[in-house]
Amino acid sequence: MIRTTFAPTLAIALLSTPFFFLNQQTTPVSLILSVVIVFVASLLSANASLARSKVNKPTRKPAKPRRKVADNNREQGRVKWFNTSKGFGFITRDNGEDVFVHFRAIRGEGHRSLRDGQPVEFDVSQGDKGLQASDVVAIQRH
Repeated sequence: MIRTTFAPTLAIALLSTPFFFLNQQTTPVSLILSVVIVFVASLLSANASLARSKVNKPTRKPAKPRRKVADNNREQGRVKWFNTSKGFGFITRDNGEDVFVHFRAIRGEGHRSLRDGQPVEFDVSQGDKGLQASDVVAIQRH
């Protein structure tokens, strides 16, 4: 950024120098002082405009939070299929509807995967492409 503000500032300082020679009472000290003042003022102006451009810079939109379909109603179902290498699959809800599941939605540490036919408990939320399972936990049905 210094290079982009330095060149215009230097140009302003050099272009303003001949105007000081028009006054007969100008001394070398006052001339140098005037050039320094113009130079510093130009730098401050450039830095202020740079600061304004950073403030007005658009920020990245935060990701939309997933909206739960049912509040505090965990559902149960069975894993229809789960592709471990791709990290996703589907769970069949107790009502027969299929819900997408991603490996990140599986509660646990390390390698998270599900087995076909495995009973699970989960929340359902509205994702970008439809319903999907979240907070998936394998359960033991009695």
